[in-house]
Amino acid sequence: MMRTYPLDPKGAAEGTLLVSGQIIVQDLTHTPRFGLKGRGTVAFLQSRGLKVPDVNETADGLLRLGQEEVVVLDAPADLYARWQVAATPKGYYSWREETWAMMHLTGPRLFDLLAKICPVDLSPGAFPVGKIAQTRVGYVEAITWRNERKGVGFDVLFDIAATAFFANAVAIASAEFQPEVPA
Repeated sequence: MMRTYPLDPKGAAEGTLLVSGQIIVQDLTHTPRFGLKGRGTVAFLQSRGLKVPDVNETADGLLRLGQEEVVVLDAPADLYARWQVAATPKGYYSWREETWAMMHLTGPRLFDLLAKICPVDLSPGAFPVGKIAQTRVGYVEAITWRNERKGVGFDVLFDIAATAFFANAVAIASAEFQPEVPA
């Protein structure tokens, strides 16, 4: 099934521009992922040889959000299929690829921006790689963690219905760092 994401043509946020320059926002909503939640989630993942990190930590493509809540990023192609046929308890499917947008924030003024739009101190000395913050980013409830794809950066998951709002909030907050902000 072909999905239409908010920033896609005919998506709910079509035409919303993502900032670039001193702050760069990349849309990663198309990133393959799925979520599991409930009794048996961790046991299922461990039974497949995955090392499940502690709560509010990330490792090997797993974001552990609670005792029995995990988001699997860049999952092996057959992991979801194995979960579907596994015996219970195995957790419940939690629709993380359809209900959450995913953005990547980076750029030379990243930490200045984060200080404005997030109540958690995400600076390098205070927030190490591998930790997750479940907080507000860009004035929306969000989950964020350092992900250094092409340099220092943070990935952010949030309600997909807030895509345009989040992009605009970041654009407004970063305006003082950018010579020009797309309108």
